[in-house]
Amino acid sequence: MKDLLNRKFLLCAGGLVTLLILAVIVVGCVGGGSQTQILTVETPQKLSASNTDKFTLDVTLSGLGDTIYPAMSASIRFDPAYLEFIGIEEGNVFITDSNVGRVLPQWNCNPQQCNKTGLINVMYLDLTGGKAAFSDSLLAEDNNVVFRLAFRLRGSARSGDVYALTVEDAVFAASNEEESLAMTNDGLKVKNGKIVIGD
Repeated sequence: MKDLLNRKFLLCAGGLVTLLILAVIVVGCVGGGSQTQILTVETPQKLSASNTDKFTLDVTLSGLGDTIYPAMSASIRFDPAYLEFIGIEEGNVFITDSNVGRVLPQWNCNPQQCNKTGLINVMYLDLTGGKAAFSDSLLAEDNNVVFRLAFRLRGSARSGDVYALTVEDAVFAASNEEESLAMTNDGLKVKNGKIVIGD
């Protein structure tokens, strides 16, 4: 009887140890390590080829790390034969500001050059030494539009066309380069967008 009880105890203890090991593995997979953030070029609803109005595409961010990011840049490829890039418009993601609390970043971009090359190069650089930077504390699920891309369809646009918007490079730069969120270090993933032309 005593041997039977000992065997049952050992089986139960072994089962508990197995469950604990599995729990540690699951927690490690779900919560461990640094989380990769996602920068997304949102795809709008279908546009009519005859639409000559300006339209915008949101560029959104899923989150930021635990540090602050005094600079951000992105390069987004488009086809200037069918799309006219008008410029960058503000989103709703704030940066810190020691004087007023929070402000929207001032983006640098040259639309004329972008339309020549088919590459939108946009940049924000904090010149205050980290006092006007991006941080996770100012990013909310419903306030995650970093900036907006403003376009107009060219006369060459045709029904059935699909125009890709491809992020070739993007980074939220930290003072310590190892803490930066970048495509080059897999800290930042991207989801590319497209513009679909309907009837």
